[in-house]
Amino acid sequence: MALVAGALFGFNSVGAADVTPAATTRPTTNPSDQPMWVNHVEPILSRNCFKCHGSMKQKGGLDLRQPQSILDGGTDGSVVIPGRAGDSPLYQRIQPGAKDHMPPNKEQQEQQLSAEEISLVQEWIATLPTDHPPVTSGGIDWNQTAPSLMDVATRTKWQPPAGMQPLDAIDRLIESHWQEQRVCGNGPCDDRMFVRRIFLDLAGRTPTRAEADSFADSTEPGKRAALVDRLLAGDEYARHMAEVLDVVLMERKGSAAEAAREAHGWPAFLKNAIAANRPWDQIVADLITARPKSPEQKGAAWFLYERKNNYQQMAEAVAPVVFGVSIACAQCHNHPMAHEIKQQNYWGLVAAFNRTTNVDTSEGPALSESAVGGFVNFTNLKKESQPAILALLNDRTIAEERPAEGAKEEDSDSNYLVPPAKDKRLAAVPKFSRRQALADAVTHDNPLLARAFVNRIWGLLLGRGFVNPVDQMDSRHLPSHPELLAWLSDDFEKSGYDIKHLIRTIVLSRTYQLDSRWNGAAPPAPELFARGLDKPLPAEVLCRSLLIATGSASSDRSVDAEALRQALIAAFPSLPDVEYNATLQQATFLTNSPLLDDLLKPSGQNLTARLLNLSTNGERARVAFLEVIGRLPDDEEQARAIAYLDAHGDRPEAGARQLVWALLTSADFLLNH
Repeated sequence: MALVAGALFGFNSVGAADVTPAATTRPTTNPSDQPMWVNHVEPILSRNCFKCHGSMKQKGGLDLRQPQSILDGGTDGSVVIPGRAGDSPLYQRIQPGAKDHMPPNKEQQEQQLSAEEISLVQEWIATLPTDHPPVTSGGIDWNQTAPSLMDVATRTKWQPPAGMQPLDAIDRLIESHWQEQRVCGNGPCDDRMFVRRIFLDLAGRTPTRAEADSFADSTEPGKRAALVDRLLAGDEYARHMAEVLDVVLMERKGSAAEAAREAHGWPAFLKNAIAANRPWDQIVADLITARPKSPEQKGAAWFLYERKNNYQQMAEAVAPVVFGVSIACAQCHNHPMAHEIKQQNYWGLVAAFNRTTNVDTSEGPALSESAVGGFVNFTNLKKESQPAILALLNDRTIAEERPAEGAKEEDSDSNYLVPPAKDKRLAAVPKFSRRQALADAVTHDNPLLARAFVNRIWGLLLGRGFVNPVDQMDSRHLPSHPELLAWLSDDFEKSGYDIKHLIRTIVLSRTYQLDSRWNGAAPPAPELFARGLDKPLPAEVLCRSLLIATGSASSDRSVDAEALRQALIAAFPSLPDVEYNATLQQATFLTNSPLLDDLLKPSGQNLTARLLNLSTNGERARVAFLEVIGRLPDDEEQARAIAYLDAHGDRPEAGARQLVWALLTSADFLLNH
C-alpha cells in the first residue's frame, strides 16, 4: 500500500496527531498519593545500595530497605537526620568526590548517582518530620518493616451511604479524586461511541453497521442497560471472555499449544463456565484441584497439565490469580522491593504442587497426586537451608506433619480416596490433598482473590487497573482509588463472585461511559479516569472487527479468516496493554500483508464493492466512515476523503480500496476508545 493514512486525513477523533498504523501511546504516571519514598528514593537505593545494605547482608549493621531501618542507622550511628540533609551521612556520602563515597568505587571508576537522584534524596530527607520519627506516609506503616500482603490489601474499607446505588458509588469515588486534583472530567460519550465500545468489550468485535444504526436511532429509555444485558446473555460474550481468560491464565504459546488446548477441552471449559456464569471462586478451585466433577469441567485439568510437572511454573501461574501478585522475583530471595513477598511464600506455593504428576487416563489428561513425599528445603542468599512449608501470601499456613529427618515415609492404599494404579494411568487422589487444601485456603476467607479479579476486570474495561501493572498488587504499587477497589472487591465477594454482576456494575457507571475525546491542552493523568482511555484491540477482536468492517464476514467470497487470525496473533497484543507501543511488525502487517489486502479487493457485497456501486464520492466517504469506524466523518474529514477520491477518478477501485485501508489502519479503528 503506497498511501499513508496520515497523508489523507492528518487527524482523528481520539486525539492522535495523525491517523497512522501506529496507535497512540500513553505516558506512565504514578498515582498522586504515593509517597516520595515509594516513587523515587527506594528505587534509587535498590539500584545502588541494596547489594550491601539489603536482604542479603547489611554492612555496618545498616539496612537501607525501609525508612524506619534507615532512621535506626547502623553500628556507626544514624545515617539520616530528619529535616537536615546536609548533616546526614547518607546524603554526604553520595556527593561527588566524597570521602568513602557511596556507592563504592567499581573498578576504580566512581559509581556516581545522577544530580537528579541526589536531589531527590536531599528532598526526601528535608521533608522528614523533625519532632518524631514518621509513623505513616502514603498509607505505609514505617514501623512495620514487612507488612503482610493481607495488611496491604485490607487496610482500606469503604461503604457507600445508605440508599446509594452501586453505579453511583463508583462515580462518587472517581469524581472525588477529580476534585482533589482539580480536574473536570469529560461528559458521557455519544451513542455511537458507546455502542462500539461495549461491543468490543463484551462481544469481542465491533458492531455491524445495522447494529450501530439501530442503537443510535433508538429513543427507548434505558437502551444502554438493555444492550449490556443482551450482550452479557449472548454466546459472543462467553467466547470473548474465554479468549481473555485463556491469555490471562495460560499466555500465548503458539499454534501447537493452542491446538492442544482445543483438543483437550480447555477453551470449552472456559466458555462453558462463563456462559453458565459460574462463580469465579469455583472456577479457580477447579483449576487448582484439577478433578472435574462434570463433563463441563473436564478441560480444567489442562491448566496445570500444560505446565508438564514444572511445579515452579504452576506456582507462578497461580499466584497472580489468587493473590494478585507475581512471585517470580522471590525464587532466590525475598522480593527486593515488596518486602511482604518472601522466599518462603514462593517455595511454600511450589510445595503445594510438588506431589503432582501428569497422567494420561482413559478419560484424558489428568493430574495424579501422591499422599507422601514432597518435603523439600530451599536455600536463601545467606546459604541457609529452610524447609518449604505451605505458608501462603494470605497469611494462611496449611498444617502438615513433616517426617523426622532421615525417616522414610511409607505409602499405602489406605492413604488414598483413589489409590494410584500400577500402570500410572489412573489419577490418584490422596485423603489429604495439598492441592485441595490450597484451593480451600485461597477460595475461602481470602479477600486477595476478589481484589485480584476486580483489578484485572477494571483494567480490561477501563484501560488501566487501580493497581498498575495488574499483577503487582503489593506494597510497592498502591491503588489509585483504594476505597473503590476495596468496595468493588467486597461487593464482588458478597455477590458470590458473580462475574456478570461485576462487569454490569462497571460498564453501566458514568465513569465507563465517559467520552474519550479531550479538548483541553493536555489530558489528565490516566489513573484519574477523567475520560475514556484508549485500548488497543487484541488480536482476535481485531480479526473479527476487520472481517465485519470490510463486509468479509458475510461475503460470498471465501476469506481465510484463520490465517488472518494467526497473523494478527503474531503481530498484535494479546490483551489491552497500558504501555502499548505500536511495533514495526504491526506497521509492516498493516502496510504489506496480502491477507489484509485480500479483504479490500471488491467482491460480491463486501465494502469495497458496495462503495464502487455508489454514485458520488461524498456518499462513498460517508458510507466508508460509518462501516469502518461507526460514525460519520466531520466536515474536514469529508472534504479530504472526497478530494482523495476525486484525485483517483480514473482509478476508482484503487481510490476506494485506499480509503478503506486508511480507515482500517487508523487509531480510530485500531483502538477501543
